[in-house]
Amino acid sequence: MIAYWLETATLAQLQGLWWFLCSVLGSLLIFLFFVQGGQTLLWQVAKTEMEKSLVINSLGKKWELTFTTLVTF
Repeated sequence: MIAYWLETATLAQLQGLWWFLCSVLGSLLIFLFFVQGGQTLLWQVAKTEMEKSLVINSLGKKWELTFTTLVTF
């Protein structure tokens, strides 16, 4: 079904698909940079141990995926 659509799609449809894919990948990369940036600000933002714990707990679950993905790219 997808192969048939790709064969019969017009240039405008293919360009729209290409821009959609680039936009999704770009927004994912920006999200990953925000998570990585949050980790680098840990020592400047968090003053007490409680604040450090809150920052680590909020970003820690996403950090493993983020770091692995950015290293892969």
